[in-house]
Amino acid sequence: MKHFRWLCLATALSMATPVLGQDSTAAGAAESDIVYQLFGKSRQDLFCTYLKVSRGEQPEFLDAFAEYEAEKAPFIEERIGLLKVYNEKYASLDEPMMNVLTRNIIRNDREFVELQTRFYRRMIKLLGGNRAAMFFQLDNYLELSTRLYIQDDLPFIRELESGRKLALAKLRADIH
Repeated sequence: MKHFRWLCLATALSMATPVLGQDSTAAGAAESDIVYQLFGKSRQDLFCTYLKVSRGEQPEFLDAFAEYEAEKAPFIEERIGLLKVYNEKYASLDEPMMNVLTRNIIRNDREFVELQTRFYRRMIKLLGGNRAAMFFQLDNYLELSTRLYIQDDLPFIRELESGRKLALAKLRADIH
């Protein structure tokens, strides 16, 4: 099953449109597109199916789900915005700017976990403890899949450092 998931992820990533080329207002739509490409269903359908939400539970669950997605959107948009800055300026990033970007990403992650904690309590009341845990397991899986997709388009920091060393070596050779 794990191999199948990774195969689906790899296939979808190779076919997906780059998220970082879009403005941050399209972040939620881009995330939904990635999820749909990976699993062939919307996020809402995946959650309802995976959690076996009954018709009686659906109205209240879908309201809570929509509220969660709406409150989550700014965190996703900010993360994509920070990664977009990194992607656009990576060649000229100095250590202080890299530090600021990294701190902002960590702060964003921490605040996102606080949002999840708040909604976890609400999901326990709606679905019970087991399905609330399953909700966040699926949410985290989809979030990580999306992050992997975005991260795949970014230059890796080690590549950046290697590139700088090569450029310095070439500059020194040209000077001498």
